Amino acid sequence: MNNKISEVKLISIHTVKAERGNLSALELPKLIPFEVKRIFLVYDVEDSEIRGEHAHKICWQFLIASSGSVDVEVFDGIDRQIYNLNSPDKGLLIPPMIWGTQFNYSSQGVLLVLASHPFDPNDYIHNVNDFIQLKK
Repeated sequence: MNNKISEVKLISIHTVKAERGNLSALELPKLIPFEVKRIFLVYDVEDSEIRGEHAHKICWQFLIASSGSVDVEVFDGIDRQIYNLNSPDKGLLIPPMIWGTQFNYSSQGVLLVLASHPFDPNDYIHNVNDFIQLKK
């Protein structure tokens, strides 16, 4: 699997805006191309901290800023793209073999992550040079 940066997608989440408050609904599996097997939150991240800095061999991820904002950089071994997630009505779909880094968390930033696989330390690539070699 040799995914490219063009396969990373910013996806709109169905949102109903109302006077009493807004509601964004994740209709699965219609919205994303995988079955969700793990959900986790990343929060209380100092704005100077960097999270992620890894790729997955087989795991897909869908990232949503459920509160505040966070910047996400994706890298396919050649090209880079930065996305600013700042609303719960959009999510970033990241396929396997894309390097991901999250930074610039706002003070109330909460990142919701839906993953296609349970946690497996063997699925992670933590060294960017190893990642680049695997992509070749």
